[in-house]
Amino acid sequence: MRVALVGAELEENLGVRYMASALEAAAHEVHIVPFNSAADIADATRSTVDFDPRIVGLSMVFTNRGREFCDLAANLRGEGYRGYLIAGGPFASFNAERLLQDYPAFDAVGLGEGEDLMCAVAAGVDDVSHIPGLCYRTAAGGVVTNPGSGFAADLDRLAFPKRTTFYRYFGTTIASVLSSRGCWRNCAFCSINAWYERTGAGGDKFRVRSVDNLVREMKDLYFTHGIRVFNFQDDNFFLPRPSQSLRRFEALRGSLEKEGVKGIAIAVKARPDSIDRGNIEVLDGLGIFRVFLGVENASERGLQNLNRKCTRDDVLKALTVLNDFDLHVAFNLLMFEPETTLEDILINLEFMEAHVENPLNFCRAEVHAGTPLEEKLRRENALLGDYFGYDYRIKDPRANAFHQISNLAFFDRNFDDAGLHYFNMQVDFFYQLLRRFYPGVLTQSLRAAVKNFVKRTNLDTYEGLCQIYDFVASVDPKDRTTIYGFANDVRRRIDERSLRLKKDGEAILKWMEIAYERRLAPCADAAAPVLLENAGRHIEPARGGESDAVRLGIPDPLGVITEPIPYTVFKKQLTAISDEPEVGV
Repeated sequence: MRVALVGAELEENLGVRYMASALEAAAHEVHIVPFNSAADIADATRSTVDFDPRIVGLSMVFTNRGREFCDLAANLRGEGYRGYLIAGGPFASFNAERLLQDYPAFDAVGLGEGEDLMCAVAAGVDDVSHIPGLCYRTAAGGVVTNPGSGFAADLDRLAFPKRTTFYRYFGTTIASVLSSRGCWRNCAFCSINAWYERTGAGGDKFRVRSVDNLVREMKDLYFTHGIRVFNFQDDNFFLPRPSQSLRRFEALRGSLEKEGVKGIAIAVKARPDSIDRGNIEVLDGLGIFRVFLGVENASERGLQNLNRKCTRDDVLKALTVLNDFDLHVAFNLLMFEPETTLEDILINLEFMEAHVENPLNFCRAEVHAGTPLEEKLRRENALLGDYFGYDYRIKDPRANAFHQISNLAFFDRNFDDAGLHYFNMQVDFFYQLLRRFYPGVLTQSLRAAVKNFVKRTNLDTYEGLCQIYDFVASVDPKDRTTIYGFANDVRRRIDERSLRLKKDGEAILKWMEIAYERRLAPCADAAAPVLLENAGRHIEPARGGESDAVRLGIPDPLGVITEPIPYTVFKKQLTAISDEPEVGV
């Protein structure tokens, strides 16, 4: 049977790819259709209809894209598709009954993880009444929800996700990997636990793959596909206790070395209270170069309101440890939630000022169906909007005005795919990637340009937010005319500065590209071979002794480019510093 799976493919969609492998293992033919924005509706429809599938599955993960997928479903029907159309993912699961009532294009919605469910639908599509975890429309037009039967307790039994294409940066190929599913916390804003509870089946929400199973997949990616960077998409790469994580990471490092998987880099996500120096030392041996840290809020009150179950001290300790290893450490601040006050905002601004060396972003804690935050707001009769996007107002009028102004002023910088904050992370990410694999092409001047760009971007954001703070601290929050006028003026200035900063960052990226293309060979501490498809390209030499920085418009008045510090040397220096006895005061 032919099955088309449609979902976002800005990165490898592992959910779709796991389902594809499960279906292919059951002798079905699968076609993966990318659908990244509303602009893709026509192409996604054409690709799907041309495949002529019996079943179409839509991966509806994100609330803000819910309407786009509903429009795609309607368009598929309008173009003549008459097969079985099923939706899945957290957004569809939480709103299953409403979607089937409001959108006749859908036949069913899957409530949990999709591998077994989609195989069951493919095997019995003519009578789905017996399939656990399925919400479906009956022949009479009613909607029925079958209880779920639990999740895949043994992740090792799942086939590895189907691989088709990979991203490459500086000749280095990247793959996304999952070493676990679920999460062992229950933050107020997060839909992970709520999604698992939606099936009503019980069972463990947080599950991990065995080290042996994970190593088999990484070994295949390494030797078959030339993967050198493993991007772990786990909600939290770490286990509940540091001692558990340490044993797991040591076993992973040892097994990969035994299998000849060397010279790799890994990127992970982590909670601050998961970070332990001993664990990071082990991961450093594995090639960790990026950590997206779930800081979320710098105010103790804010952390409590978000049910983070960690403290400000946990956050500060985590940043200290990670920055000691000179990693790409990026974080997001959920500065706004229903109980936020101006005092909380000021605490977050001061935190932002103190940590300008790390790429950052900020936003509001959004409301997702089934979460503790949604339940709280619903109890208080404070929930606005509809299931395609719930909304709320911050209780403190001045804090609410601050959010409204900053949301307008920084909207493009925060949320656009090409926004300055994401771009800021990208510049530092690429630098760290070069540093892991080609430290010999880097210079101290280039490092300084990257670090300076990160700080300038963050300080510019900090300055703009401080201006908003001073304004709302003095204005009448009921004076909407003055507030709207100020917000539009700030947005104009922020957008202008974003363009100038983006231009500087693009020059630094070009500098890194030139540095990469001038390499002669991979560095000594990247033992695994990498593709050198551009190694023979001719690069025009700088004229008149100008450095790359000067030719790209980056100040380097003396034209002096010093030698870089290779990563292996940096690690030795860090170890030597750590071993030195403390000097008494």
